[in-house]
Amino acid sequence: MLGLDDKVAEAADALARSMVDEPSSRWLLPDPDEFLSVHRQLYASLIRLGLAEGHVETSGEPVVGVAVWLVRPAIIAAASPAPTKRQLPVVFPAHAADRVERYSAAIRQLRERARPDCHAYLDTIAVLPEHRRRGIASSLLEAGHAWADAARLPCALDTETAQNVAFYEHHGYQVVARLQVPGSDLTISAMRRALRTPPT
Repeated sequence: MLGLDDKVAEAADALARSMVDEPSSRWLLPDPDEFLSVHRQLYASLIRLGLAEGHVETSGEPVVGVAVWLVRPAIIAAASPAPTKRQLPVVFPAHAADRVERYSAAIRQLRERARPDCHAYLDTIAVLPEHRRRGIASSLLEAGHAWADAARLPCALDTETAQNVAFYEHHGYQVVARLQVPGSDLTISAMRRALRTPPT
């Protein structure tokens, strides 16, 4: 379904509209219209990457919920170059570059601490506000777990709110590291779910 450009755009729009009020979204790009414009492009690229190198789950017709998983390779210390400033996507406005870099640097530090091994990373999961509390996020998450377990990969994610931490703990995750983004009130929790052996 998501191989078609219009469906990728539809799913990207659903993700952007679902994420516009998240704490990191408000900090990175406080103007909702600007956030939507930038993130529709970014999420379309992310979905295409997930289709090529990971796993994408959607719910609804039209799409009301999306989860994008990426396979992240192990970090090999001896082969890892010294950290360099990541080039920001062209779509980000210049005034947000410093905040985006600080947020990205925090995520990189958490990866080094909490998930240096090969794993399935839940980059993004979201459900449109008017469709929440109907089990859609849980269904998307469990479908991703089935894919990761079949691929024999542990799962990992980052999240920022106590409510989200509780949701993921209910689904078998544990907090393994926390880090505050410098110059913000955002605290990111890195969470992991151990590899489960699929039933035979």
